[in-house]
Amino acid sequence: MTGVPRATVDEYPVPHTGAWGWAPPLAALLLGALIGALGANARVFEWINRLPEYTGDALWANLTMFGDTVLAFALVLPWARRRPDVVWAVFLAALPATLWVDVLKPLLHHPRPAALLPPDLVHVIGPRLLANSFPSGHTTTIFVLAGVLALSRSGAGWRTACLGFAVLIGASRSAVGAHWPLDELGGAFGGWLSAWAGVAWARRWHWGLRPWPHRSFTALLVVCALALFFYDGGYAQARPLLYLLATALLVGTAADWIQARRAG
Repeated sequence: MTGVPRATVDEYPVPHTGAWGWAPPLAALLLGALIGALGANARVFEWINRLPEYTGDALWANLTMFGDTVLAFALVLPWARRRPDVVWAVFLAALPATLWVDVLKPLLHHPRPAALLPPDLVHVIGPRLLANSFPSGHTTTIFVLAGVLALSRSGAGWRTACLGFAVLIGASRSAVGAHWPLDELGGAFGGWLSAWAGVAWARRWHWGLRPWPHRSFTALLVVCALALFFYDGGYAQARPLLYLLATALLVGTAADWIQARRAG
């Protein structure tokens, strides 16, 4: 196919081999069923929500921002030149993930912890959210990103690190008082399955690897990185981290492209 970087496509791992495609969402589904059967959703939430008492609020405000869509897209920027297939897979995975979140949230309209629990039992960091709890959008987003990155490179260590980081970011949604654990497990389920689908779709449909679509996607990623200088997602404590990440992403990407142009 004209315009498709053949080596990149051939190096892309087949997502249907091994357990990494289906095991994480299955684990999320089973754990959610267990928590539901035990009626432990509120108890697990309260346990996680107390963690800032020992660590401080800033840690969780910073961690939870990694599930924000703007930051998540910006974090894809380092792959834009070397792995356009990863960029394409992320954009494809975002389609079912967006449907998963935007359809279920208003349809179920489930109240959040701050709407059901007494104020003294919910420690809120950032905005005080009350409705549209299931599934967690932040958790869905980070599991899309982590899933695509995990399934785009072999190695159990790399994949375990991606999954572990996504679990931590998902748990941060309870730490900041925004979501129930079942919301996060729902986000993990939908996000990872969307990533699996995006990776499979990107391998079969190469349109997004053509020059002008890829340049358009890259431009959007740059805009997301630039937006981090002006956007904090409601978590003001994360602003220093966002400034640092935005600078590193933009400077690093520019240096990488300049070096590639000189070499080639």
